[in-house]
Amino acid sequence: MICQSGMQYFFSKQFDQFDLSKVDYWRCGACGFAASKTHLEMSEERWARLNNDFHSQTHYTEDNPYNRNQRYFNQALMLSLMRKQGLLAAQDNWLDWGCGVGAVSKLLRDYFGVHLGTYDKFFTPEVNAIAEADLRQRAFELLLNTAVFEHVRDRATLDEIESYVAPSGAFAIHTLVPENVPQDPNWMYLLPVHCAFHTNRSMQLLMDQWGYTCSVYNEHAKLWVLFKQDANAIEPKVQALNKAMGWSYLHFKRGFMDYWK
Repeated sequence: MICQSGMQYFFSKQFDQFDLSKVDYWRCGACGFAASKTHLEMSEERWARLNNDFHSQTHYTEDNPYNRNQRYFNQALMLSLMRKQGLLAAQDNWLDWGCGVGAVSKLLRDYFGVHLGTYDKFFTPEVNAIAEADLRQRAFELLLNTAVFEHVRDRATLDEIESYVAPSGAFAIHTLVPENVPQDPNWMYLLPVHCAFHTNRSMQLLMDQWGYTCSVYNEHAKLWVLFKQDANAIEPKVQALNKAMGWSYLHFKRGFMDYWK
């Protein structure tokens, strides 16, 4: 999916829930990207049913173990601060693709006065919804994508998501990116609906293939922002924001910011 190299069997995990039994994970020896062969070979109907069953049980209850509210607020705060610093365009053509109910958009609107459009194939956003017919390639100065990369089963979908980023825009991504995917069926990220697992190397390859120059990461928001602009224009603004904050609020790197070693 990432570097066109072959993948080999990695390990298996037994679920016995959500109509899952044994799941086989495969790994690319070149870039370390790993994926569930079991999930990638599911029919669209079964895949949709799995996601619906899982999220119906875990997404809407306040006490569920995947409660996301703190992360959502930190993501809204991070994007607002970056906008104020001139790292992100101040126009209103921002989009959260795969937004769920639109939690980050609601926080940006209610607490920071920032407009973030929302789109999701499977949920009905509660704020700033954009119709599928209005999704235009290279039209959005910021494309936000949270907790989606680990659900993507083919390269065409990854390329579609990225295709909405404007030529001078930024791509904000929330997923888990380690140095290496652990060969461990008890790894906490192996949720029933997670099928794709990226590494620092695979993300660097995606940046190269898509034409991004540099990136920042914030550990509280657990969010990367990739930039297409010249790194020499981005780095001083990152430094200025960090100086104003009094600590390394944003971690900057030319290329992919491999924060998690």
